[in-house]
Amino acid sequence: MIELGTCDAGCVPVDTRAYFRDRHEPAMPRNGEFRGERVGEWHPFVAQGGDGVVQVQRFLQQAGFFPFGKIDGICGYRTASSIRLFQEYVRSVEADPTIGAPDGAFGPKSHGHMQRWQTGGRRAEWGDFSADRPQPQAVRWFQLLDRVRDHYRHHPTTLLQRIADYRGGTDTLPVAEWDFDPHRIHLVGIRRNEARPGRRDNDDVFVLLINGAVFRFYGTTDPGKSSNDAGAPFLVPGQHRYRFGWHKQSDGDKVYRALKPRSSGVLIVRDSDRDLALTQADLGGRLENNASINVHWGGRGASNWSEGCQVICGRGYLNHRDQLVDCSSFAATTYATLGTKVAGVYQSKGAYSVLVDLVTAFSGSEHALDYTLIYEADLALDPGFGSDAAARINAIMNTL
Repeated sequence: MIELGTCDAGCVPVDTRAYFRDRHEPAMPRNGEFRGERVGEWHPFVAQGGDGVVQVQRFLQQAGFFPFGKIDGICGYRTASSIRLFQEYVRSVEADPTIGAPDGAFGPKSHGHMQRWQTGGRRAEWGDFSADRPQPQAVRWFQLLDRVRDHYRHHPTTLLQRIADYRGGTDTLPVAEWDFDPHRIHLVGIRRNEARPGRRDNDDVFVLLINGAVFRFYGTTDPGKSSNDAGAPFLVPGQHRYRFGWHKQSDGDKVYRALKPRSSGVLIVRDSDRDLALTQADLGGRLENNASINVHWGGRGASNWSEGCQVICGRGYLNHRDQLVDCSSFAATTYATLGTKVAGVYQSKGAYSVLVDLVTAFSGSEHALDYTLIYEADLALDPGFGSDAAARINAIMNTL
């Protein structure tokens, strides 16, 4: 069994705390161990004989799941993510349930499928895509983003003009600097029904443009609650620089991988009348730079946990084939069942794990991506989409 922390003989780092210096963050426990999925679960380095980890890493790289991984004999976060991507691919794309629920642990079932792939010379379909050889729907999404950028460069809203005039440190870019280079990883949030007061449901759509392929998720770009007397924080529309980091660092038992503003934070406006709607009056309020607007997990999607973060639900997603993938059998509802088995099925963050694993595998050394938040109405700027495109994607997700 190869799982998080497993190392080949002679591959355990001499200074384990130094190993985590660029993988963990200062607020996290300094215990020299890997953070697991289950509440309170931490994995130490465990050496085993042979070169089993290296063999798995080489297979994953050749099969297209570990493109930027280092063949180092250590099952770290990137290797575990790549294992889970392989398991998810067999489960969903090949529609072979014998692999079981994706758990990031390489045991006998995964080993059997590895041998099958090696014998058949198989490779993941997305290994044939790249920024220079994108699938057609990726081309369409980038064309849309270019149209949105060009529209707002020529017709900036008052809010975008204020963002351009903002002089503090921020990871939010003025529209003149929006950049949709397909060689970078882009996550696009599509905000729907922002002016409707009351409960903020998980009715928004997220599009991951990565290595020439397209994956779509659902969740919310809006806060569902706030303890701040000034009102809930809404992330402003536009492009923001993000990186890999950790969410819920204040709780060492629950902290998990998420996307964070790259440096100082991103710009928000407050829901000043506290009706959980984003109105023109709110958009005219003071701009604040906020370092805690992360992209994180939101359970299966039954409720909105967010206090301004961008939340991805675990119940399902649309893959690179435009197929709806159901993750509900292994998508945990709360922290209580994470990393445990329910009715014999391992529970993870479901579709959110797929997003994180894809970014982990394809992010390269800088672990960065661009997050662009647009409105549903912006989709009408490209006739190939139409203003109801996000509603149609959300309706597909709701069939789960």
